[in-house]
Parts: sequence; C-alpha cells; structure tokens
Amino acid sequence: MSLTCERVACLWIPSWSLQALLRARPELRAQKVVVSDGLLPSSLLLGATLPLRQLGVRVGQTVAQARNLCAELQVHVLSDANRQAAKDALYDVASAFSPVIECGDGFVLLGVGDLAKLFPDEETLGKALLVQAESVRLHGRVAIASYKETAKLIAKARADVTVIRRGDEKLYLRALPLSVLPLSASQALLLSRFGLRTLGDLMALPRTKLPTRLGKEGLRLHRLASGEDDSPIQPTTPPVEVCESLDLDEPEQNLEPLLFLLRGLVDRMMARLRAMSLACGDFVVELLEKPHGIRRVEVKVATPTREVATLTELLRLSLQAHPPETEVRGLLVRTMAQRPRPLQLGLFDGEQILPERLMTLIGRLQALCGDGKVGQAVAADSHLPGLCDVVPLNPPTKRDDDTGPPLSPSPRLALHMLRPPRAATVRVNGSRLLHLHSDGLSGPVLRSGGPYRIRGSVGNEGLRDYYDVELPGGEALRLFFDRDEGNWFLDARYD
Repeated sequence: MSLTCERVACLWIPSWSLQALLRARPELRAQKVVVSDGLLPSSLLLGATLPLRQLGVRVGQTVAQARNLCAELQVHVLSDANRQAAKDALYDVASAFSPVIECGDGFVLLGVGDLAKLFPDEETLGKALLVQAESVRLHGRVAIASYKETAKLIAKARADVTVIRRGDEKLYLRALPLSVLPLSASQALLLSRFGLRTLGDLMALPRTKLPTRLGKEGLRLHRLASGEDDSPIQPTTPPVEVCESLDLDEPEQNLEPLLFLLRGLVDRMMARLRAMSLACGDFVVELLEKPHGIRRVEVKVATPTREVATLTELLRLSLQAHPPETEVRGLLVRTMAQRPRPLQLGLFDGEQILPERLMTLIGRLQALCGDGKVGQAVAADSHLPGLCDVVPLNPPTKRDDDTGPPLSPSPRLALHMLRPPRAATVRVNGSRLLHLHSDGLSGPVLRSGGPYRIRGSVGNEGLRDYYDVELPGGEALRLFFDRDEGNWFLDARYD
C-alpha cells in the first residue's frame, strides 16, 4: 500500500553506520574507530570518528589505506542487531509526528501535510524533528518538500533544516553534486566521463537522448534531478517491540559490570519510549552465556513507568536473585511499549507514595524474603483466628473518591487484634463470666457469648475457649481461656 501526502519530511542520518555503532557504544566516540563492511585489508570504510577524520581518513578508503594514515585505529563491523535497533529508533522518532512513515537505513520519510495546527511553520517542525532524533542519540538533517525523493536528495546534501516550497525544487537541486543520486559505479563513471558534476548539469541534457546512454534508468535519474519524481510513500511496518542489545568485547560474569552495561541498554530503551510518549511495563533481560546458552530473566513492573532509576533497581534485584552461572558474552533488553498510567492527585490529599517507589520497595523486600512472601495480606477462608494469605499487591487504578459510595452500604465490624495478647483476670460463676480486669480495662461483664473451643490456631497447638464480652463502657472484647496453662487473655477489641 502506498500513500500520497501533500508535504513530505525526510530525516537523514549522515554516516549512518558510524552513528548506529556510536549509539550502542558511546564510549568509542573519542577513540580512533572506523566502521567498515569487513575486517579484511581491502574492506571499505563506511565511517570514521573525528580523531581519524582529522588525520585524513575518509569514507570509501580501504582498511589498509586507513592504517597507513593511523596504525592504531580500531576496526568495527556494525552488527545486524545494532543496525536494526537504530533503524527502529528512527521509526520511533517519526511516529511521534506522523502515522505515515517510510523507514530505511539512515533515513525516514514521513507525511507532514496536516501538522500546521501543531507547528507555526515547517522550519519549526523540522527543528522539533531534529531534537527528537537527538533524544535517541541520532544526529541528522531535515528537508521538507512536496515530493519524497526531492526531500531525500536535499537532506543528503544540506545541513540542519531546509524547507522547499512547491515550484522551487529545481532551484535547490541544481547546485547539488551528482553523488546524492542513487548511482551505480558504472553510472557514476559514465557521467563523470561526460563531464557532469552537478544535478544542474544532468538537467541540461535532453531527456529523450538519455535512454541511448543510460537506458531506462537514465529517465528516472533525470526526473530525480529535476525534482519531478512523485512516487508515493511506501509505509513501513512498525517494530513489534522495543529491543536493545550489546555484544561484549570480553566475557563477563561479575554482576556489577553487567548492571552498568544493562543500565545503558535500559537508558536507550527508555529514550525510544519517551520519543513515542509511551512507558515501559514488564520487560525481559536475556544474558547470552558462553558458549551458546541464553539465560532469560523477567522483570515485573506493576505500573508502566519512564523512570530509568526505578527500572534499573528492579533489574538489579532480579539479577541478584537469579545471577548468571557462567560468563556472559552478550546482553539484550526488550519490552512492549505501554501507555503510562495517569496519576491525578487531589487538592487536599497529603503526601502519597508514587507507584514506582512502591514497586521498588516491594522488589527489595522480595529479594530479601523470597518470591511469594511479600504482598497484600487477606483474611484466609478458615475458622481458625489469625490466619491470612499473601497475594500480589496491585497499585490502585483510580482514586477511591472516583468510585462513589456503594448503593446499599452495610455496616461492618472491624477486629483489632492485640499482639501479644494481654494477660487478664476474669471472675466466673460456672460458665458465666462476671467481671473482667486487664491493662486499662476493668468492669462487670454485661453480656457474653461462648465458649467457642478451638485447637491449633496460628503459633499455638493447644486448646482454647474463646468468649465475646461487652462492658458497661460500650467496649466489645474477645477473650480466650488457655486450657493448657489455665490463664485468661485479652485477645482482641471490636471497633
């Protein structure tokens, strides 16, 4: 499916292979590093860092030629994983502006004809696109035109932001070098033999004569140089998940160095999510162990968040509970993008703990106590007093005030347990309780219920007789008589 747009923006990333590598390995930026299509001396350079460019190293040279200029240079080959991650990040940047996107290696085209209500002019739109690209560690150029190929050619050659009005395409294209065209080696050689250097030189040739020299492709090149190619945008399928990976130069097993590297992966992942105004939910970490094993660790996140510190802390706790068993040769972090959960605070609400901090606290407690031992306590379905179950704690999805009062509220009686139970003195007459005395409580028993005989409650396997009593002051209490010890205890108070 293709889509036609009135205006098209092209975000072009120069030195694509080098920027994709430095995005994954920012520590190499100040070093003497080249990216090539192989490790052989005859391999061609695709990019070089600034220290090498200052020594004369250029794209298109061979590795052997570059070593003659700098013997200590480092040669890297861009991995498919890093290339795909940078390409997906470029798509994420464009998705913040338009749903019509065509993405390739080093460029992205997007329809921007309906963004006039959001940006005062197209130059401001282009600058916003550059800022969004820099947030994911990609530095580029932007051109906005009526045709996608025109925008692409100008973005290749001109820095910053260029806006081409309809009808001015030839004016901007005329001075551009022929190297911006998608020429094969034989075509570039033939045009140079003709003495052509710029697109203006190619425009001056009669279009009807080009097929005899360049074939049908010559007509297409002439239309491109003239700014007349109106081919529509071919939409690219969006990435299924946000994934970042890193191959280690040296295998590592210690947890602290691995966590340092994983934080960089999480930071890049979060930068892509912020570009789309989305957040991170549950995510998976894969440790590529030697020789060919994969250790997968799932990190649970109760509420979607954009806080790198929170995710890193949860990751640390998960890895401490499941540390790597052998040396790790690679790392991978992936997640499904989720919408952040809005948090609306009330005008008169006091200080509340944020969901991210709450889940970090729970993660720390789980690391100390073990899985399944930290959560929310609920009363167990049992006749024994004091029993409870632990269920996972889920943060509230909305405030209590938003739900409104129940349609038919029913009064409930709460039981305030006293731990440990307080010693008490009870005067009885047969099975009837007459008077109670305990710490802070003393008086005759107006009404009582019981006994309720129970064996085997929590922390006690003895035999107990439980009583419910009411005192003149309105206090409703629960007592029990320990038949093994022969003593009375005040167990709870009804509120």
